[in-house]
Amino acid sequence: MKQDLDYYFPIQTQTACTSKWGWSTIWLNKGTTSSCHRCHEFNIPLDDFASFHNVPRKIKNRQDMLQGIWPGDGCEYCRDIEQAGGFSDRMHNNDIPGMSPLELKQNPTEVYVTPTTLEVFAENTCNFKCVYCNWTLSSRIEQEDKQFGSEIFPPSGQLKRQSPDDAILSKEKTKDLYEQFFQWLEDNVQKLVRLHLLGGETFLHHDLMNRTIDLLERKPSTGLQLCIFSNFNPPDKYFKLYIDKIKYLWQQGNIGRFDLTASIDCWGPQAEYVRFGLDCKKFEENFAFAAEQPEDFLWLNVNQTVSSFTMKTMPDLINMFNKYNKHRHIGHYAMLVDGFSFMRPEVFAYETWEQTWSKIYSSMRSESIDDQQAIKIMSGLQSVMRKTTEHNHKQIEKLYKYYDEIDRRRNTHWRDLWPELVI
Repeated sequence: MKQDLDYYFPIQTQTACTSKWGWSTIWLNKGTTSSCHRCHEFNIPLDDFASFHNVPRKIKNRQDMLQGIWPGDGCEYCRDIEQAGGFSDRMHNNDIPGMSPLELKQNPTEVYVTPTTLEVFAENTCNFKCVYCNWTLSSRIEQEDKQFGSEIFPPSGQLKRQSPDDAILSKEKTKDLYEQFFQWLEDNVQKLVRLHLLGGETFLHHDLMNRTIDLLERKPSTGLQLCIFSNFNPPDKYFKLYIDKIKYLWQQGNIGRFDLTASIDCWGPQAEYVRFGLDCKKFEENFAFAAEQPEDFLWLNVNQTVSSFTMKTMPDLINMFNKYNKHRHIGHYAMLVDGFSFMRPEVFAYETWEQTWSKIYSSMRSESIDDQQAIKIMSGLQSVMRKTTEHNHKQIEKLYKYYDEIDRRRNTHWRDLWPELVI
């Protein structure tokens, strides 16, 4: 049965989410899966990769949503935004047609379904050391932890940069799962609406890139939206080489379009601290190159992780990409940092951010429906922050200790960049 791109998610309970039915994120080097990258991870049976979309916990979550129950397992992210009166990812995604499994057309309460969106983290090769990341997603952090240790709050050991759930598989098991993934993709790519490739830095994952491109040359999927997330700082030869290869796929009618998503949180020295390894000048050069591509081929997006350290220069980032969206749409998405709660802006009283929010909204465009959706997403994050009326000094002390240790490791000085957060 061909995917119906005009078909909307049919389940209308107060908690139901199209991503819980249609989306799977998988981490091949950990052997885990979730219903989106905000949700908790569950183990993939190593001898039955094809069951990744219908593991028991995902089935239970879908059954809970059919009853109007928030299932937990990370869905609290959207729940908290909605309960604060904001516009959540769940609400946003439910409005997108074509993302629901076709099994729901036959039975709108079916819980064993086929994914429409597959998001793949293949390995940890990366040229960045983002402050909110860990070694399972960054080879540079892995190297740093080998030098300094994974404990960020020694000698207490209360916080490590990875949790016990983050243990990666052996090289042999990872390789086997990697091959099972490509076998599944060989058999199912033409059933997908979206395929997301992530890292690490995706443009440094040469086997993943080349095998995916080769597969799509052999198995055209004319409606497929191929999406790559990038830090826009890989070597120039790879960035442009792979974009040209994907453009050829599109020209031959083998894919429907290419979504290129820039992972960037703020701008200037603050951004280069948070996403350690970032060169803003190089980022903008590559962003300008991407913005010059035909819009019917390349959809350009910006995806932000919002934390206490990114708020200050978020308006500067928006002003930067506004230079390139005068004659084309640039998607704008944002999420609160996940994992380390002490990094969240709401550990500080809302008054800390009030003027910053005014600058953010002054910078954002509002002409199109997509622009207005981006504002709604931002307002959801703002609603969560508004609930904090007093500083959480315990969490703020954790934040200070964490970044003091980062400074020791990297010879950086966070207090020079954010003196206003020293209270």
